[in-house]
Amino acid sequence: MAGRVLQASPRVGGLAQGLVLVAAIAGCKTGPDLSADYAQTARENYELALGEFGDEDWDETIQYADFVRIRFPFSRYAVEAELLIARAEFEQGNYLTSQDAFRQFAKLHPTHKHVRNGWVSYMAAVAAYMNGPQSFFLFPPDYQRDQSRLREALVELEYFFDHYGDTPSVKDAEALRDEINRRLLEHELYVARFYLEREKPEAAIGRLESAHAMYPGIGLDAEVLFLLGITYLRMEEVELARSTFSELQSQHPKHHHGKQAAVYLRYIYDTYGPADPSRKRPDRNPPVPLPPPEAKNRERPERPDLAPEGPESPEATPPPAEAITPGRRRPPPAPSETESEEGEAEEEAEPSNKAIKTPRPPAKETAAESEEGEAEEAEETKAEEAEVP
Repeated sequence: MAGRVLQASPRVGGLAQGLVLVAAIAGCKTGPDLSADYAQTARENYELALGEFGDEDWDETIQYADFVRIRFPFSRYAVEAELLIARAEFEQGNYLTSQDAFRQFAKLHPTHKHVRNGWVSYMAAVAAYMNGPQSFFLFPPDYQRDQSRLREALVELEYFFDHYGDTPSVKDAEALRDEINRRLLEHELYVARFYLEREKPEAAIGRLESAHAMYPGIGLDAEVLFLLGITYLRMEEVELARSTFSELQSQHPKHHHGKQAAVYLRYIYDTYGPADPSRKRPDRNPPVPLPPPEAKNRERPERPDLAPEGPESPEATPPPAEAITPGRRRPPPAPSETESEEGEAEEEAEPSNKAIKTPRPPAKETAAESEEGEAEEAEETKAEEAEVP
């Protein structure tokens, strides 16, 4: 009996070790336990969430606040829990999730005090800005990357200024808008320099003109005017380049680009003479594209460069068309093999029409010829009668 117990002990020991391992894993705390950690009321659970938020434990904060939102949906603490979740997501770095949470909170609770003072809409714009490209030494500069998130932050700010333009958060929103515009302008200047370095001023001029019109007063006006004047000069827009450099020199005389503008104005005067408003401008219209070549192979339009494929067998090749001169009839086509065999069979069965010679009709005789003939016939008859005894 004891031997049997000893023989079965390894299996029992393995089962016990597995149960101990499961208990140890279950004992590891991965979140609040529903039966032990959660409180009984919405207020108590919300206070626990605030305590975890103060300790910067964002996961625990979201779990407690989400418990309040689900278990006590009609409590006033459920509304506060939604806002606390949005704040915790923002602090955790989930900017896209927090932007959506702030936006939904403003729509669902328009009478909340933080919605009425514009703070929630402002935080939605901040979350969109933080979700944009950020500088990091392993990545390219932020102005070289996609700026769509920053444009989305501008949309959030436009909504803020339209609905909460008289709230205390306006100054912070204006500062954020200027920062976003500065970064967008740096991106436009980067793209313009990219095209200018590759000798494509036509592609850079649109970027610079829009940047000059959309982002004034940010602190990069001298840079924009300088690149705009150089681009006009490369495109032979002499008068536009002259006026641009004059504006740069007058508005930014102490800037290094303002001093360079004076040098360019002297160069324009020495090369092209004084200002002439009637000077002929170059054609800036885009080139008209040429029509595509006619397809050589109509049966395969996806490969117009290929010649049409020939027939499968030489028998199907049509005979070449012969040139027909005026007044000359086209010769009859050569009979095929089947037609020639049928013609030979008919010739064997019937006599050939070529072997039969049709007699010609007698020609009309004149009067003298007819009298001579009658005389000869009469003499022949007389001679025959004299010979008969």
